[in-house]
Amino acid sequence: MVLLGTFINTITVATGSSLGLFAGRKISNKAQTNIVTIFGLFTLAISIDMMSNMNEPINIFLALVLGALLGVSLQLHNRFTKFAERYDVEGEQSVSNAFIKATMLFCVGGMTIIGCMNEGLDGDYNLIMIKSVMDLISSFFLASALGRGVLYSALGVLTIQGLLTVSFFIIGHYLVDIISMSLITDLTATGGILLLALGLDLVGIKKFQMLDLLPSLAILPIIHHLHKAIF
Repeated sequence: MVLLGTFINTITVATGSSLGLFAGRKISNKAQTNIVTIFGLFTLAISIDMMSNMNEPINIFLALVLGALLGVSLQLHNRFTKFAERYDVEGEQSVSNAFIKATMLFCVGGMTIIGCMNEGLDGDYNLIMIKSVMDLISSFFLASALGRGVLYSALGVLTIQGLLTVSFFIIGHYLVDIISMSLITDLTATGGILLLALGLDLVGIKKFQMLDLLPSLAILPIIHHLHKAIF
């Protein structure tokens, strides 16, 4: 079954989040704040590791600039926030805020890209299973601190990983020809920069409109191939 790993990952996020929401009622506000800070610090550590290898820094820089411009022009963050506000409950954390942060934490990274590629091409979901266990634990603590939006991020995992896996399954052999390891490395590094922004947000240093930065991940492959064609 092509999407077995993605379905399991979705279930683990939903399960961990549900348990975390229940436990969150018994955790003090101070402890919840500390949990978010710990996640921020851990995310910063992961981002530094992801950014350590860059093949073409100028490609990544251009992708981030153009991606941010596109995201702002499309008002991705503001549009989604307004849509999600209808699900907010007075006295609880913002659903959109928690959804965006959790989805990015679960889906932006080399493990997601390579795991979906392995599952789509070879039916090998071992890497996704490892990620599922990590997400189960992460979603529990994140939901206890950020609220219901983390539970809804299970839909984000299903959508993003599902689309990636199905894309590799349908046109995988063509994608393997155009997605080199150097591009995957730079996509991972770009994801690391986005996670760096997320980490700074979680620890309260700087707020970012995270959805406005996401188009950079789609623009980077285009820049990568234009660079190769020109030079």
